[in-house]
Amino acid sequence: MNSIRVVMTTSSAKVYAERVGRILAYLKEQKIPQCEVEQRINYTSLSKAKNYNRYPQTVIEKLTREELYNLLLKEFGLMYDENTDSVVQLKGDIRKTRDESTLYYIMYYYAFLRQTVGKAIVKIINMNRVIMDYRLYEHWEGTCQVIENYTFMMMEKTGEVTPVQKLVCLFSGTKKTGRPILLGTYSTIKRDGIPAAGKILFERVYDKKSLNKKIKSETDPRIAFYLMNQVMVTETFTPNNLDDLHIWFKLVNRFAGQYYFFYPNASREVIRAEMIWYDDSRIELNFAKISYAGSAKPLDPHTLKLEISDEAGYSDILEARIVLFMNISKTLTNPFYNCVGISNALETASNSFTCLLIEKEVYDESPAEKIESQLEKIKCTNSLVSPASIKS
Repeated sequence: MNSIRVVMTTSSAKVYAERVGRILAYLKEQKIPQCEVEQRINYTSLSKAKNYNRYPQTVIEKLTREELYNLLLKEFGLMYDENTDSVVQLKGDIRKTRDESTLYYIMYYYAFLRQTVGKAIVKIINMNRVIMDYRLYEHWEGTCQVIENYTFMMMEKTGEVTPVQKLVCLFSGTKKTGRPILLGTYSTIKRDGIPAAGKILFERVYDKKSLNKKIKSETDPRIAFYLMNQVMVTETFTPNNLDDLHIWFKLVNRFAGQYYFFYPNASREVIRAEMIWYDDSRIELNFAKISYAGSAKPLDPHTLKLEISDEAGYSDILEARIVLFMNISKTLTNPFYNCVGISNALETASNSFTCLLIEKEVYDESPAEKIESQLEKIKCTNSLVSPASIKS
């Protein structure tokens, strides 16, 4: 009995998915787009609901497909003719006039040229139209659309000789509109013509009078801290080949290979870990029971910075991290690369320490006494600033 019931439920869900698709197609013919349908029934997963093959789950956004089907019929005054598999309009107007609803936000972003947090006033009208005004006399207009847990805004700058567009993506969660704070990203062309993307924060303002006061006030330091330096820019040139992409690639790529990493723990014992350095600058650091991952990048022609963490997550909150500043020079008498490390993950005498890197092949071929003499040195220098050297 249970297996028959499951089959019937699956068949029913597939039927209602097809009917939902036909209703949406009918409404589109009546000039009612899917985004407007979602707004009217406060449901943002229509694309999933009508695609049973890809999304076979029984409940989507707290509704079964049958419940969604009935909600659509009721909202738009429709009837489904099962004999012809067609949608029929009952008496009444399929469209509803809605009072204009406006949400006001202040958008915060990091202005990297001015090295400060900038602001803009954002008006979202009926959750489908957006007007954005910057303090630097820039006016943007565009559209807004909520899809599942995300809000997308596509805007164009007005009054310019060459149109410039901006895409804003916000995480709106299960509550589709009106949240007091929204986090997201933007992608656009900066005033100086540089393509750029970065983090943004939307803070809701509940009336028009508060807008001017808010935009002229000092930025909350918590917002400034969250956005500081969170901008990525693209170079404005067109490479002739892949070698032109980055002048530092050859330097970083030169060190790809397998290494041993040595550092002194709090008991002045030298601990060894294995490191794999890939051609694309990715790094794996493997201890006995834990692995770290990260990448290398140049600070200057003589120093590389290796940033490694315990997992490749999406947030740096409470992340166990190791940062190594690697001097890329070495001599025949000293086959090691000298490094200064900073870490909240390793059991060292302090958060800063001296450590060593050596190619696995070089280590295997070097005389044991040469290796031991170098390792002995870092036992005695296990931090740049040891507690004993600090005097009150």
